[in-house]
Amino acid sequence: MKLELTCTDSRKRKFVVDQFPVIVGLDPGADICLNDSAVGHYQCMIDNGDEGLMVWDLGTKTGTYINGLRVLKKTPLSPGDELTIGRNSFVVHYDSPDAQPHRRVNPASKPEARPPHSPPARRPEPAIS
Repeated sequence: MKLELTCTDSRKRKFVVDQFPVIVGLDPGADICLNDSAVGHYQCMIDNGDEGLMVWDLGTKTGTYINGLRVLKKTPLSPGDELTIGRNSFVVHYDSPDAQPHRRVNPASKPEARPPHSPPARRPEPAIS
């Protein structure tokens, strides 16, 4: 798979990667190095695995965002998503046999679904003799 990140700024910078995982950050050792003081040395990681293309923040203060929602755990990346890292926003492009653009609520932005609450079992009342 080839991932293309196109910056939405006026310069339209483009990053193309075809080997995963990819680390994005300020550090020159990052796979994609962004010269932005709002970016952590190692800001986020993008990987292509069984679950598809996923991104997650590496514990930074500024956070990583998909479509304006903060990434709190491994989160799927879809073609057309906007990935924001520091002051940089990118449109995500990639071709994959099973890549389908879709709009979804970012699962990392809201609590996970939990089963409905059921009241605790009642204790039997002591018998009075």
